[in-house]
Amino acid sequence: MARPPRSPAPASHFHPVALCVIAGLALTVAALGLFGPVGLAAADETDEIRADEPRTDDATELLPERHRDWLASVALLITDAERAVFVGLREDYRRDAFIRRFWRTRDPHPETARNELRDAWDRRLPRARELYRSLDDERARLLLLFGEPSRRDTMSCEVLRTRLEIWHYFEGSDRIDGSFTLVFHGLGAGRDGARSGGIVRLWQPSDGLHSLMGFGTSLRDEPAMMGTRIREQCIRGDDVLAALAMSLDVDRVDAQTLYPPPGDEWVRTFEARSTALPEGAAELPGTLSIRFPGRNQSRTVVQALVAVPKLAATAGELGDFRSYNFLVDGEILRQGDLFEHFRYRFDMPADLPDDTIPVIVERSLRPGEYTLVLKVQDVHGKSFYRAEEALEVPRVEPTRQAVTVTADGAVETVELPAVDELLEPAPSALFDEANSSLGTGDHAVRILPLGDTLRVGRLRIEARTRGEGIDRVAFELDDRPVMAKRRPPYSVEVDLGDAPRVQTLRAIALGPDGERLADDEVLVNAGPHRFSVRLIEPQRGASYRRSVRVRAAVEVPEGEVLDRVEVFLNDTRVATLYQPPFEQPILLPPELGMTWVRAAAHLVDGASAEDVELINAPDVVDELKVQFVELYASVLDRKGRFVDDLRAEDLTVLEEGEEQSIRRFEPLRDLPIRAGLLIDTSLSMETSLRDVERAAFEFLEQVVTPRDRAAVLTFADEPELRARFTNDPEILAGALAGLVPEGETALWDALVYATHYFSGLEGKRAIVLLTDGEDSGSEYTFDEALDFARRSGVSIYVVGMGLANSEHTYRSALLRLARETGGDTFFIERATRLGKVYQSIQDDLRSQYLVAYQSSLPSEREGFRQVTVETSRPGIEIRTIPGYFP
Repeated sequence: MARPPRSPAPASHFHPVALCVIAGLALTVAALGLFGPVGLAAADETDEIRADEPRTDDATELLPERHRDWLASVALLITDAERAVFVGLREDYRRDAFIRRFWRTRDPHPETARNELRDAWDRRLPRARELYRSLDDERARLLLLFGEPSRRDTMSCEVLRTRLEIWHYFEGSDRIDGSFTLVFHGLGAGRDGARSGGIVRLWQPSDGLHSLMGFGTSLRDEPAMMGTRIREQCIRGDDVLAALAMSLDVDRVDAQTLYPPPGDEWVRTFEARSTALPEGAAELPGTLSIRFPGRNQSRTVVQALVAVPKLAATAGELGDFRSYNFLVDGEILRQGDLFEHFRYRFDMPADLPDDTIPVIVERSLRPGEYTLVLKVQDVHGKSFYRAEEALEVPRVEPTRQAVTVTADGAVETVELPAVDELLEPAPSALFDEANSSLGTGDHAVRILPLGDTLRVGRLRIEARTRGEGIDRVAFELDDRPVMAKRRPPYSVEVDLGDAPRVQTLRAIALGPDGERLADDEVLVNAGPHRFSVRLIEPQRGASYRRSVRVRAAVEVPEGEVLDRVEVFLNDTRVATLYQPPFEQPILLPPELGMTWVRAAAHLVDGASAEDVELINAPDVVDELKVQFVELYASVLDRKGRFVDDLRAEDLTVLEEGEEQSIRRFEPLRDLPIRAGLLIDTSLSMETSLRDVERAAFEFLEQVVTPRDRAAVLTFADEPELRARFTNDPEILAGALAGLVPEGETALWDALVYATHYFSGLEGKRAIVLLTDGEDSGSEYTFDEALDFARRSGVSIYVVGMGLANSEHTYRSALLRLARETGGDTFFIERATRLGKVYQSIQDDLRSQYLVAYQSSLPSEREGFRQVTVETSRPGIEIRTIPGYFP
């Protein structure tokens, strides 16, 4: 099991107090470091309650008992902001949802199925309640923080004021490395001190031995004298002194340092996305209708439409543009529990032809009983509509029928009208044309996942289909036909070639007359970081009159979080979806003619991807592919310093000899980057690996900010990914610690593996390659590795260490590798020079220009396109990629 992050070396938790000198033996506890502010400070002599114990107030007392108990159980973990939001929640199902989210935000390893922190807390909590009177007991708190000790001892003797209870952690805890003890005093005569009377306190080194000594001890006594009395008059006196010497200085340990809170952003978001109305909120009139227009696989599509009178809404103005903007928060309850929460944003032009504004949301649910809660906010009018509706979700067969709940609660099944009947539709009928795709015309084709493995040679591909009337499935590789299959299994074998490259594979479901019913595509060798959005509906070549159902599939990179998907009609944003399914019917204005639908997906870190589809386009329209090229350029003067006053007019960009028009030009300081360290760990690195580890970690410490991500890869006989992209210094340090030299140098294989891992990432990307020897065991050749690296768009910085000048061919290959990927090359004799090299690389990564242009060359032209960036200013060097593959 992966362990959570642990605190530094154990000696850093002990107080700098000389405990005693016994028979010439000095027992001294040294403190080597400090923790944050105290969270478990020693109690006052007359005060058992501590500052961080569960607080009670009138609002807390109004909570159900189980929620009061939960607050008490997480008093050491919960922040003031989280507690305030939790206490202010009005519904039990929202409180239960809060608790689930509370633990999820604290999951130390969210990529695993388990939540290690919650599991540990749930094990310790009943044990603490079993042993002690309440969770306010000092020992209960420390049991929650550190877990069960390896052993408990109780000791007493005449010279001590009270009995002692000593907890031994021989192997540390899941949060602190190294052995330590906890010593409690003030115990009565209870069994093992577990439920003794009186106040039990944790002894801390700062309290001094005087706090433990009984009658006959003077404040003027030296620690050595008190230590001698303990040693001579107590049974196992040496053990008592040893336990005191190893006692953890809890004054220097803060609960939220051991268990860092995730920040308050999540709880503010949780509070904002509530269906509760603000105090004194203005009412927004509206009428709710529920429909079940079709089926999505085994689920029923639930369509909730709130018709808002246009006169009751407030339009916002920005220049000459006026629009109605609504924010919708919704909840689905099942058996009283929160089943799902969803959020939509709608942006509608103010010149809608109807007197009502249709605000429609969709969810796909299995047949059964639910409760729907909707809150619609008029963004400009600051008014709200809220409805709570019981749902009896029926099973809908795949026909062109719709199930409607009437005003009196009756359920009626009606035939969907034909397109020609939609001349004067009521608001609830506006989406019938879009809903028709949920019936028998619901076709789909999906290519089975290929995984992230790098693939060459022959590969068998299989696709699965859904829907009636599919005559055959055709396969294409990079827009070239491969084969069509008329019956399942729909599988073909494709030849990807001998060298690795990114290729597009497409499967198309066709009808009896060759009409395109559905399609799917995947990128082969795209890596785990591909970010894409693809419009499944509308379909190319289809016609739509009054409405269209937009359906998008989103592929999110490994380790990233999707923020939202925006739907545009032409250049107007009409809907924002914050969670799947990414489906939304939208209205088409009358007499719009040819138009386009665009879906744009956004990650939390700001990255975006989009897809566009023309609708109602004439058959003669040709598809034009536009190549928009982005170059990251390092611009240096004769002394190697960044030139920060360059202008676009100082540059000339040539593609295949043709001058290009620069569309975007800007200096980039502190540019967010994705960096990978690719470190040679073959046997030849044996004497230098420790220096390499230190220098590499210092580089990552300096380079990786909260906006950046770094990965660590090593190679000898074969490559290994030791740390996936992260900005966590502990994970990066763990990946670099204890590198073991072994095997030969499969450099070109490692380079292909690393660039494949980077595939799909956007923005500035760089691999820092460190090697001291010539390739001696790769399956790929240098030319194949170089070709793949050039196609990936990743800049490669090469650090050659201890390479003799006689290795001219190998050095030339490394120089070419860096030059043709827009990186740089450094040759050094020993690892102690790495610090300066890494600083130079960091400066280069942080200070560049972005130069972008739209290629004027025909899009169908294949092969590598050579790019040159020249300047009219003397004494300036411009370094960027020498070209790209379209």
